[in-house]
Amino acid sequence: MSSSNSFFKEKRAWSRIKDEVLKAYLVPYLAKVSRTRCPIIVADCFAGKGCFDNGEPGSPLIIAEAISHQLADPTTQAIKAVFIEKKYFKNLKENIPQKPWCHLLEGDYEEKMDYFVNNYPSRNQNLFLYVDPYGIKSILFSYFEKIHKKKDLHSVELLLNLNTFGFLREACRLLKFKILENDTPEDYEPDINTPERLNDIAGGTYWREIIGRYNTCQIKMPEAEELFVTKYCEQLRTVFRYVVNIPIKVKISHIPKYRIVFATDHVDALLLMVDNMNKRWAAFREEARNNQFALIEIDFPNPSIQGACRDIENEIVSLIDTEIELKELLVRLAQKFGINFSLKDYKDCLKKMENNQIEVTRFPSLTPATGKPSTSWDHTKKDLSIKISRRVQWQPPLL
Repeated sequence: MSSSNSFFKEKRAWSRIKDEVLKAYLVPYLAKVSRTRCPIIVADCFAGKGCFDNGEPGSPLIIAEAISHQLADPTTQAIKAVFIEKKYFKNLKENIPQKPWCHLLEGDYEEKMDYFVNNYPSRNQNLFLYVDPYGIKSILFSYFEKIHKKKDLHSVELLLNLNTFGFLREACRLLKFKILENDTPEDYEPDINTPERLNDIAGGTYWREIIGRYNTCQIKMPEAEELFVTKYCEQLRTVFRYVVNIPIKVKISHIPKYRIVFATDHVDALLLMVDNMNKRWAAFREEARNNQFALIEIDFPNPSIQGACRDIENEIVSLIDTEIELKELLVRLAQKFGINFSLKDYKDCLKKMENNQIEVTRFPSLTPATGKPSTSWDHTKKDLSIKISRRVQWQPPLL
């Protein structure tokens, strides 16, 4: 885990990814959710200084800029930003815009979380929760459950930067298991006191079996990390309907620095986040290659499923039961492949598969404007139904 003392000196390369993901999603999120005509709260639970010592914007300034952009639209309902910070509160206060919609809470995440839950999100509001902790000790699973249980909220979304590697390292330390030198995170700082605290963070005890298998050399640390994040996301799906994550790693052989985890109950939010995460990751990879530094040297954001990604056509067919709406198919693909593909990637693939592996039924079948057969792949049109089925392959008769 990175020391908070040196964290704000300058923005590290992999830190840019999470900031760019936040920026890329927040602008379209605010525009879309504003149409609900319900107020919006964007909460930055570990706000920090607001910007880095070299002047680069941190999450508070990214959030403030996105809100200012949306509030320029006169039809936008009220938007409120809430920033929680203790150690660097004075710096944050100096760096954040002095706007009536900016609310600063001095204190640490745990101290202020109950206050925030009880006083800020209220009936028919949209809540976007950004959680980017310095370590892992404060991100108790119960807080996410508590917020989600406020049933009168119009929507709740969570964007969490989770140090899975740091969690497993703490598990080894607390259980007095040996850990290989290569399996020690960079700038690691112990910050958990008891194994029970790890239960509270993980939302269960499943991590004990995983780390036990690592300790007995049944699995290596990369496998342990993959199993842990899979189980964590499964647990988060007991709270939110949809959960996806992106591993941020330096090289294909390395364990992720952290995982960006996104949770929502809304299909449109899932597809929007997956699309934006994929595009931003692709742009960052291209930027890395152009500048000749090997931050990204893999073909897909999640290398553990590269085999399935390269067999995407058969994977698509496997997700089709008898007949399925295009939007539902995109949701299934997003949940299976996370951000490995954009929505355009899926649709380009489906176009190639049409009249080959799949049949596509559109209603109305003719375009109203031209009267010609519809070839649309627009899943957002309310007056257009696009259904996909497996194409029945001809089989020779049995003799």
